[in-house]
Amino acid sequence: MDRVSEGLAGQGKATEQQRPSTLVVAALPWMFTQHHPLNTSGFIDEAKRRGVDLDNSALRELYRYGLLAPFFYVNNRAVSLAPQLVGPEPKLVGSSMLTEFRHARGKGRLSDLAEVPFRPRLRFYRTDADPHRWWNGLIYSWYQVLVLPEIREYLVHRRHRRWEKGFITVLPQPHEFLVDRANRFRRIAVVLAALEARYLPGLDPEWIHLVNAEVEEWEEYRNTFDPAVMSATLGYPAKLAREDAEWLLLQARRIDPVGDDWSRLLRRAPRDSWKNLKDAALSAMDFREAAEILLRFYTELASRGHAEPLPVISAMGGHHPLHERLSYRPETLDQDLMHVGLSPHPRVVLAVEGEAEEVHTPRVWRILGYPQTPELVRLLKLGGVDKDLEKVAALAAAPLVGEKLDIPGRECWRLIKPPTRLLVAVDPEGPFAPQRVAQTRQAIVSEIKSVLKAQGVHNANPKEIDELVEIRTWIESCYEYAHFTDEDLAEGIMTVHQTINGWTKDELVAALRHWRDKKKDIKRVWLSGGWDEQQQRPTGKWDYEVSKVKLAEALWPVLALKIQNCKVSAVAPVPPIAEVVQGAYHTAQRWRYQSYVLSVEPDT
Repeated sequence: MDRVSEGLAGQGKATEQQRPSTLVVAALPWMFTQHHPLNTSGFIDEAKRRGVDLDNSALRELYRYGLLAPFFYVNNRAVSLAPQLVGPEPKLVGSSMLTEFRHARGKGRLSDLAEVPFRPRLRFYRTDADPHRWWNGLIYSWYQVLVLPEIREYLVHRRHRRWEKGFITVLPQPHEFLVDRANRFRRIAVVLAALEARYLPGLDPEWIHLVNAEVEEWEEYRNTFDPAVMSATLGYPAKLAREDAEWLLLQARRIDPVGDDWSRLLRRAPRDSWKNLKDAALSAMDFREAAEILLRFYTELASRGHAEPLPVISAMGGHHPLHERLSYRPETLDQDLMHVGLSPHPRVVLAVEGEAEEVHTPRVWRILGYPQTPELVRLLKLGGVDKDLEKVAALAAAPLVGEKLDIPGRECWRLIKPPTRLLVAVDPEGPFAPQRVAQTRQAIVSEIKSVLKAQGVHNANPKEIDELVEIRTWIESCYEYAHFTDEDLAEGIMTVHQTINGWTKDELVAALRHWRDKKKDIKRVWLSGGWDEQQQRPTGKWDYEVSKVKLAEALWPVLALKIQNCKVSAVAPVPPIAEVVQGAYHTAQRWRYQSYVLSVEPDT
């Protein structure tokens, strides 16, 4: 038996039939280090955060009826022998109340008010005659906030009676059922005060959340902690720990106002982020944190043969209290985000070919009034139709699968992230020429199927895979020709190019028309010049090229006006890029709030 175990064994034990006294846990050297003790005003503030309105007279009434007695009362004189600490104590002290507690403990001045008759002369409030540094000697544990949801409805029946210069709260006799529940919460609070230093710092899986101690100190304490000795000292067997934990988890689900999907996300958040919660949502997290400490305690007892291991709870069966655990995460973060429509993975990847499309597409999105939500649609620049799109498509659109679902008569796989449609909008050339589009699309689909096979999914439903890829080509040979007239393009080129090779506007318009008719890219105008009809050849390359980005900037007002005209006129032609953006947005919205599985065709 180690040092801490020996010390605890000699401090006295509570029986299983009685609630452990707070004086038993007062001897623990790590007492109150993680959640500081609270005075009456501090407890009232914590109650307010949880939507329960208390004052000093209400606290006195709750104490009078045995519903919420302070954890300790600090007497003016010694009332017992000072408890012998059972191990080294962290030296860091972060609150005056913790200092007061340690000082009173060392002098034997602590009382457990739940173990002695009601003391009517005990004061909960100060008077004008009290000195500035007066304190009523009452100490609450943070874990006593667990009883607050239970007494919220009881407080509705409060009355107020005039007293001296103001009013005091008067409460009716509580029902025995409420008293029994309050006693259970008191027992749980005492146990948690004894266990929190061992288990609370490690509840966040990513890091140790330690207060008022160095990590090395805590690791030494953790290594000398014996759960079996603690169980005997508190008179708190493993069976009772599990019953209390599951009861707390049921209470958490009952009062949690956010629902199952949002609750799973909250449970993933670091405990520091809970400070922004309030009312029932905060109380639900209080219950889950308390239950997790008890279950960690139970698990350690089980690992030493003092209890049966916790059962493996399936996510597919009916609800079980253990589904509410902070540490219960049957799905990935992406899946939990997907359930509430907040996945960071886009529902549509819009792949465009060139620089002009890259400049215009975000602006089209904004002028159509769509929100800036990259988790809906993400823009991808291909940089030319000759790029190998298959690998890019597999990265963007191939589903990531989780576990195989046991659904009778149907083979399905749960998706780790929401499905993403790859929407390609490109010039009709190369692999996207009209006669080759179907072949190119099939190559992309085949690559997606290969990625699924690598994950163990064979014979994925072809209809579902086909929905993941869409290819659109412009009605003209390039993006610029599909959206602007030759006159529009000539004006734009003249704006961004100083010489236009010495041509007149009419000559530039004629060259644009020529290459449009030849179904060539607009770049042929400055790379090859016009067309010499007599010589039947291009007239020559310009002295420097036109910047596609600057041309797109110059053409944007024209495109913006066309889109605005569509908003006010039902007969105005819709620019193809606007149709593409609309299609991407509507698809993303349609898929946004759905959870998906991937089905598999049966083998034939």
